[in-house]
Amino acid sequence: MTLLPVFEAAEQLAQQGIGSRIVAIVSPRRLYRPTDTAWDTCSEADGQFLDDPEFSQLFGADALIGVTGGSSATLEPVMLRSTAPRDVFAWKRGETAASATAIMALNGLTAENFVQRSLALLG
Repeated sequence: MTLLPVFEAAEQLAQQGIGSRIVAIVSPRRLYRPTDTAWDTCSEADGQFLDDPEFSQLFGADALIGVTGGSSATLEPVMLRSTAPRDVFAWKRGETAASATAIMALNGLTAENFVQRSLALLG
């Protein structure tokens, strides 16, 4: 559900000649740099993190907007590593509404908001 307005915003930006890349994050931990965590002090260390070139391939851009239907904490590694102008749209509160679209609008998760913020970040 949360991605529906993201794809809609990408279409609207494309109509203005602005390209977009939508990346779904499955394992946020892998997006940290090894130095951002204490992985090497664990008894079963796991240092499989995305290196800088791979990170740039996925998230390198003129502007970055992170969108989540949950806590903004899941976007922390991307926001920490990105050097682009950036912002986050995350779930703010759980209310009841007549539809999923209405509850997402209450939380600011709309294509219109994403497009406006994208244009502002691009200057």
